[in-house]
Order: sequence, then C-alpha cells, then structure tokens
Amino acid sequence: MNLPSNIPVFASIYLSDIQGAPVYSPDGSRLGTLRDLLILPQESPRVAAALVRTPQGSQLLDWEGFSVTDEDRKLRVTCRSAKPHVAGAEGLVALARQVLDQQIVDLDGRKLVRVNDIRLAFLSTGCFPVAVDVGVAGLLRRLGVVDVTNAALQVLGRSVPGRLIKWDDIGVLARDRGDVKLAVSAAKLNTLHPSDLSDIVEEMDVRTRQAVFQSLDAGQAADVLEAMEDEAQARVVEELPLEKAADVLEQMPSDEVADILDDLKQDKAEELLEEMDKETSSEVRELMEYEEGTVGSLMSADFTAFAADSTAEQALAELRRQKPEPDAIYTLFVTDTAGLLRGSLALPDLVLAPPEAPLSKLMDKRPKSVHDTDKLAALTKLISKYSLLSVPVVDKDKRLVGCIVIDDVVYRMLRSRRGRL
Repeated sequence: MNLPSNIPVFASIYLSDIQGAPVYSPDGSRLGTLRDLLILPQESPRVAAALVRTPQGSQLLDWEGFSVTDEDRKLRVTCRSAKPHVAGAEGLVALARQVLDQQIVDLDGRKLVRVNDIRLAFLSTGCFPVAVDVGVAGLLRRLGVVDVTNAALQVLGRSVPGRLIKWDDIGVLARDRGDVKLAVSAAKLNTLHPSDLSDIVEEMDVRTRQAVFQSLDAGQAADVLEAMEDEAQARVVEELPLEKAADVLEQMPSDEVADILDDLKQDKAEELLEEMDKETSSEVRELMEYEEGTVGSLMSADFTAFAADSTAEQALAELRRQKPEPDAIYTLFVTDTAGLLRGSLALPDLVLAPPEAPLSKLMDKRPKSVHDTDKLAALTKLISKYSLLSVPVVDKDKRLVGCIVIDDVVYRMLRSRRGRL
C-alpha cells in the first residue's frame, strides 16, 4: 500500500504539491525527482505508476512502492522499492503531461475552462484523482505563489478564488498522439441548452470539438449545430466524418442545411448531398437553386399541410404521429389534390374545433402568401402588416412549396445588422 501511517485516511493533496519533489530511498539517499503520476483510466481511476527522473534517465516505477509523508508541513516522497511498472505506460494517462492545461467544460459556468491542478486523495486502497482545479488558485499553486497571494489578500478579507470540478464529472473524450482531451461526459453535456453548448464548442480545438459531436446523437448534434454562427457551422461540418455530418444535417430544417452547404466547397457539399437520404437531399438541392435575397432562399420545405376534407380530429392525430417541430405548426395549411394552396389554419383554432369539423369550414380561405421568387422585402412587409407567425410560400402555379416562420426572418435581420450578409 502507498498510505503511510502518518497520513490519515481521506487525506488529500494537489498534484502540484509533489510534482518536481525529490524522491528519497528509505535510507534517506536521493533517487531522483518526481515528474508525473500515471493513472488507470477506469471508472475509479487509481494512480498506478510514477515517472521519476534519475541520474540514469527517466524511470516508470510502480506506485505501490511509494509513500507520501508530511514532515514539518513539508511533503516527502519516499520510494521503498524501485520496482518498474511492468505493464509500461501503454493504456495509462499521465496527469501532468496529458491532463494539466487541457480544456474542460464547466457546466455551472457554461464555459470552457482549463485544468490548472489536480486534487489527489489518499485512501487505504491507493491514491486517486478526485477533482480538477480550474480556478485561479490552481494556477498560482503551480507557480508557487498561492500562499503569498492569499496572505496579501487576507488584509482585504479575501482569498484566491478556487473552483473544483469532480473527477466523476469529466471523462476522456479523445486521444491523439498521446494527448488526452477532456470534457464532461455526454450525459452531462446534454443538460446544457444547445445555445450554451454551441458557444462552448466554438471555443474548442478541432479534435475536442469532433469528439463532442461524436458523443451526441444526431438530433442533439443538430440542435447544437443549428445554434452556432455560420462560419462555425461550416467548419464543424467539414471536420466531422462524412456519415456523421450527413446524419446531423438530416435532422435540421432543409433551409438551414442549404445555407450551410452554400458555405462549403462544391465538392464537399456534393459528397454530403449524396450521403444524405434522397428525400432530404432533393429538398435541399431545390432550395440551393434560389438566388440569395429571394423568399425561396430563406424558406423551409418542412411544413404541415392537410386535405380540405380532413376533420379536426384527423389533423390532430396526424400531428401527433408526425411530431413536427413547434415552429412548423404555428400555422397549418390546406391544399387540394394538386398541391395548390387553398387555405390556412392557426393551431389554436384546430385544437378548439369540434373533432368532426372539416378543415374546409375552419380555414381562412384567403391565406396571405408570398411567391418563392419574391424579394425578402415583400415578405417582411407582409409579416409586419398582418402580424403573421409563419407565411406559406407558393410557386408561379400557386402550388405550396414551403413556408417561412418569423423566427427565421428575425434571425436573418439580426445577422444582416451585424454585417454578416
């Protein structure tokens, strides 16, 4: 065991407290300097080996032969038996080299932070990392000035802020050439709002960002991608494996997919269109044909339409089956057998209508609509004049081809003001 008699059970220290400390043999002679601790990356990760720099070179020694004692408020590292770690470093994670200074998601602060130090607990069964310090205290501790700084701040009744995140709340997301990328587990990432997570993901390096998206299912990844800025969206899609990127795009509104693909190189966009299912791919291709600044370039092909002879009960049953996005049912549309727009219906009117009432009796028979080739100015004028939440889009033959929700119009206006269009 590595627990000496003069350190109580549950005693804890920081990695910076012993990193670089002299390592002594039982007779008091100096063996070398402690450079790093290596853990087994399991559910309860345990320190398995120590990297010690000796006059003969660096040696990876089994941690079972080590003890850490507190002598006059100074930690002393003793190696009772310099037994090599027989399994080597394969499969182990080096705390100082691979975890310190890595990025991690702070769920409470909803931001990306850096691992400044690692808290270690000494139990009867071994030494375990129990938390990472992402606060200023961790950084100052590594610089060796935390005590001096705290003493100075005590005059003001303050102390150096520290922030610990439990080791259980993080996990290894990706490895590349020996580097370990850390973030909270996928289950905990899901507790963040997509907009918060998108801000965090945009700050990550490429491989960590890829790992986060790979850890999310297609629907969750689509929500995050949808909340990102245009340039970041295109960058993420280019970084993801082709199959994953196509799966994510299939979960997004077709108009947003068209906008993203317009920002990619033509060859990459074509590869993604070929990988996506045919129906979605066909919708996106049609939207990409429209000129920028026209209604068609902003509309979505995801809309809800019913036959005029459908009853309110049948329409509600179909909505339950389809489970469309909330903004896709602000307004429901009624078409004839040729797909021509015949009327529109607000969702509250449908919900409150008698179950047997036909939509032809409930609908507005003179719906406000725009043509797919109209300029966006015509659309904003219509929405403003009639306070519409969504507008049907028709082609030259009055056939319903899409709809535009007010959310997309407002977002486009905000982007335009920021000079993004």
